[in-house]
Amino acid sequence: MDNPVFQHIQNGDIDAYSGLYKEYYKRFYNYGRKFTTHTFLIEDSIQEVFLDLWKRRDKLSHVDSPNYYLYSSFRYVLIRKIRQHEKMVFNQSAEENFEFSAEHVVVNSELSEELQIKLQKAIKTLTGRQLEAIFLMYYEDLSYKEVASILNISVKATYKIMARSLLALKEKFTILFVLFFV
Repeated sequence: MDNPVFQHIQNGDIDAYSGLYKEYYKRFYNYGRKFTTHTFLIEDSIQEVFLDLWKRRDKLSHVDSPNYYLYSSFRYVLIRKIRQHEKMVFNQSAEENFEFSAEHVVVNSELSEELQIKLQKAIKTLTGRQLEAIFLMYYEDLSYKEVASILNISVKATYKIMARSLLALKEKFTILFVLFFV
């Protein structure tokens, strides 16, 4: 295993475990808000993933990509909890509150505040699957294969979702860009 943090956790290092928890808590919380507004389900899922990680730390040597492992575990636990709590319906209000930084979409660009707001609106017009795929690819830097596995779809379908998402953003953003500067 190439990840030193996972190696330390595997060896029982509680400080490495605590650091990993702190690093992923906000990221998981933000990601979980995409699925539900029930914060207790999100927080409970985060706790369960990390408790399970600690309990199974001796089996971490098989983990090739810790980021993928943690995200797929969190998604699985959260969806299971949502299904237990209520019939799973993609919560439209959670999609509206989903924070997606424009900085991660337009890397190293300095946009005016007004243009950033317009870009946020364009991003929010994407479907839930498109938004999730974009988030995982660009915000969390996962590969197509990892995103496909997390979303439980084929790699080919992931490429299609990403292509359609980026095309939709390009069209909307180009229109906004033209309107903004005309």
